[in-house]
Amino acid sequence: MKLKIKRVFVEESVIHHPYTQEICRQLGLVPKIVPAGEKPPLPLKSWPEILNWGKETLFLTRYRGKFFRPCPGTKAYLCCAYRIFHIGQGCPLDCSYCILQAYLNAPWLTFFVNVLEEGWTELKEALSTGRLWRIGTGEFTDSLALDPLTRLNERLISLFGRQDRAVLELKTKTINIKHLKDLPHARKTIIAWSLNTERIIREEEQRTASLKARLEAARKVAEWGYPVAFHFDPLVLYPEAEEEYLQVISWLARVLPPEEIAWISLGSLRYMPVLKEIAWERFPHTKIFSHEFVVGLDGKKRYLRPLRVALYRRLVQAIKELLPGVVVYFCMESPEVWRDVFGFSPTEKGGLPKLLDEAAKRVCRLKNQS
Repeated sequence: MKLKIKRVFVEESVIHHPYTQEICRQLGLVPKIVPAGEKPPLPLKSWPEILNWGKETLFLTRYRGKFFRPCPGTKAYLCCAYRIFHIGQGCPLDCSYCILQAYLNAPWLTFFVNVLEEGWTELKEALSTGRLWRIGTGEFTDSLALDPLTRLNERLISLFGRQDRAVLELKTKTINIKHLKDLPHARKTIIAWSLNTERIIREEEQRTASLKARLEAARKVAEWGYPVAFHFDPLVLYPEAEEEYLQVISWLARVLPPEEIAWISLGSLRYMPVLKEIAWERFPHTKIFSHEFVVGLDGKKRYLRPLRVALYRRLVQAIKELLPGVVVYFCMESPEVWRDVFGFSPTEKGGLPKLLDEAAKRVCRLKNQS
């Protein structure tokens, strides 16, 4: 995927910041200045049209909140206690189901240039506590999509490589990996790919890398010594879905040995009700919102529980057979669904965070925590 940034806005307070200057120089664009504390002006278009405009617009600004914070998981379903390092928000990729279309009120791509000062301080303080942290940057953006421009991950990976009690997970649908090859990662950074069937990638995930390219990139980073992970989220139901998801798992097993995989997550399509109208206007071809849905405990629409469970069972069975020993978990599912599929709830075994912490210790060679 080639970045298509056509315009850059810069908050006045960071116009002379070295990181701002570095990024603008690489883009070759003259920035438009935004008064301190304000946001870029929006074009006079409908919200869906503004979202298209935002995919080509970058806003460099100062973040005034907490860089290091808990993942905003809902209390209604089991959460993995993930921690976010908040580097920016918005994504240049364009998936029809992306929750950011309805979740964020800023359509542009935002990058926080003070991440190397205030952000670094917060992150180093967290790493110094001796706790086992699972930390990611891909909650509100794609971890690698802007990296050819910002080169932030080179700094992050080196930082995590100098300690042995936390792991960094970089989630992506791109293949922007070339600059990661010779970094001193010490197996403390997990490179993770969101996976889907070839059909869903082709029809619903615009500007993303193909399935074949993602799997090949995963194979390469594993050869470079990085642990890898995969997220089948969202799983989308359609008549051939089970067969095609099983094929993806089969291809995955041929590319990578299980000992290189930290974990695999599964999560079915779920969305805020307002997202459907936005998606239909931006992606008239999409059919994924035409299925039967119910409103879940978190207010999001989900597939009926028996349908979710049926697909989960088949995929979990295939993963266990083809990739034995790999930890499989659900993202935002209920204890009842866990019991239906696995025969237990994580709360009966110390909690989902404990299961993933143990996986991180094993694959990333972390020290035992005090």
